[in-house]
Amino acid sequence: MAFAVQRIFGMFGYHLRKLERGVRIDDPFEEQLRLAGDVASIFEVGAADGRDTRTYADRCPKAIVHAFEPLPENFAKLRAVAESESRIVPVNAAVSSEVGTASFHVAALPDASSLFSPRRTGSRFDKYMSESDVIEVNVTTISDYCRKNAVQSIDLLKMDAQGSELNILKGAEALLIKKRIRIIYSEVLFMKIYDGCCQFHEVTAYLDQFNYRLHAIYNQHHNESGRLAWADAIYLPDIN
Repeated sequence: MAFAVQRIFGMFGYHLRKLERGVRIDDPFEEQLRLAGDVASIFEVGAADGRDTRTYADRCPKAIVHAFEPLPENFAKLRAVAESESRIVPVNAAVSSEVGTASFHVAALPDASSLFSPRRTGSRFDKYMSESDVIEVNVTTISDYCRKNAVQSIDLLKMDAQGSELNILKGAEALLIKKRIRIIYSEVLFMKIYDGCCQFHEVTAYLDQFNYRLHAIYNQHHNESGRLAWADAIYLPDIN
């Protein structure tokens, strides 16, 4: 039976193989934990209200979770989460390629806020991305933050930064060169949802320079016409 199934798939150029024990192609969080093993340092860029921050802290009991969130209303909720867990370090700042301040575009849906202004795509999610305010926020880089806080390496870097992911990685170049980031889990855009935002192919090409490879893609979101708009991706350093 197995041979017959393989033969059918082979006609279309596919080869079936049994997944390694524990591999999850449907659950990115469990796959991150499987790949990471013991985790001591987590950076969560775009922590929002801390919902995932708390989960990382609970599931990785030895890890310090550095959680970055620039939006004041979200940061207040994140700080409340941190008050109940000493291993969570809340940082009220955006993360990019340079240290300083920047305009931050607050969206109708707070989690869709970005360092980039939204652009109309004609999709149903435009109303959530629409700008409700523009505020000034502090901006740091991963390399600068690590230097100031004596962080030598990052076991897991999570990015949910609405199109700023490439700039975040550029601000972490010193760590990427030395393979001091073990796992990268990032939202990646396939549509230009924001003016000046990066897209999946740009993030992948940049990481490829440092021999980080795409591991898997999860949580695909499409617009009404079926076009892929964004997803989440795991990247790993190539150890070969």
